[in-house]
Amino acid sequence: MTNTTTGPRLRCLGSKPPGTHFGWCIPPSVIRFADRLFNQQLWCWGQDVKHRQGNLLMRYGLERHREPGQEERGSTCYRWDDGDQHLAMWGFGVFYGTRRFGGLLIRRYGFRPVWSEVESLSVGIHSPDDLPTFARPRRHAHWRRAHRLCRDLMLWIADYEEWVQQQLGPEYRERCLIKWMDPVLPATMIAPAWRMLGTRSWEKNEWIAIRNRLRLPGARP
Repeated sequence: MTNTTTGPRLRCLGSKPPGTHFGWCIPPSVIRFADRLFNQQLWCWGQDVKHRQGNLLMRYGLERHREPGQEERGSTCYRWDDGDQHLAMWGFGVFYGTRRFGGLLIRRYGFRPVWSEVESLSVGIHSPDDLPTFARPRRHAHWRRAHRLCRDLMLWIADYEEWVQQQLGPEYRERCLIKWMDPVLPATMIAPAWRMLGTRSWEKNEWIAIRNRLRLPGARP
């Protein structure tokens, strides 16, 4: 049983290879939650691009890159570039990178962030097979960079979700969740959930509040 006073017990993802001084150290319950939330987020972005008032991702400032001649087969890439900050998203995952910290990739299933010194990706990537090599960080400095990138990516998603609700109200996102097979949280809790993950505040009241609003797998909004 989870200790609601001290928060969920920590467990580092995977075994630590020699020379590793850090780990993700995310509680198993939070990993499962983040996996469901990330999968749901990718679904919601897929709904956002089809909004009747126009593609919401592009309204937010992302650029669309389709694979030439493969519009029906390849995964469309949406990119957000702001100075030395770079984000790319596809149906199979999300990349976030900066010149200072390298790049982080989160694939769609499992919530296992992986890191690379690559700060930006080619606009020609439309398949997981096109990605460069990412791996679990090994050095202390690399872990610090990966943690910073993960935090900033989670906060970017939270900012986006807040913008969606400011523009369209929570009713729009709730309608998206009605179509989703495995809704995680009410629409109004999505941005706070991403902020909780970004700030690693699952030992505080934020996780308790979010956990109390969780929807069981298979539940409908």
